[in-house]
Amino acid sequence: MTEDRAIFVVDDDPIHRLLMDKLFAKQPKPCRLHFFENGQKALSALTDPEAQVLPDLILLDIEMPVMNGWQFMDAFSLLDPAFTGRIRVYMVSSSFSDEDQERVKTYPLIKGYIVKPIRIDTIVELLQ
Repeated sequence: MTEDRAIFVVDDDPIHRLLMDKLFAKQPKPCRLHFFENGQKALSALTDPEAQVLPDLILLDIEMPVMNGWQFMDAFSLLDPAFTGRIRVYMVSSSFSDEDQERVKTYPLIKGYIVKPIRIDTIVELLQ
């Protein structure tokens, strides 16, 4: 039996979070989704010694209140590389912005840029 993968979905849009819940439920690999409305809440969960949750994957929206995706990545980049190196981060946006896609390349910890809406085949690919 394989262990469930922990996945952080960091997005302020409740419809996107619901869609992610439905899509992950349809793919075959077992996983536990953890939803956060902004980068600050996700960062707090990552750095809380009581939390005991280390995600395999973070799907990070760019535009959010309190702490946006870029601010999250700035803080995430300062964490212990032994910790951050085990987590795959993908920036997620409803925009095809060339500027955002170029900016992603300046963050070595971001594995890629995904445009919403995310499709089931993309999720299956991410979990390979």
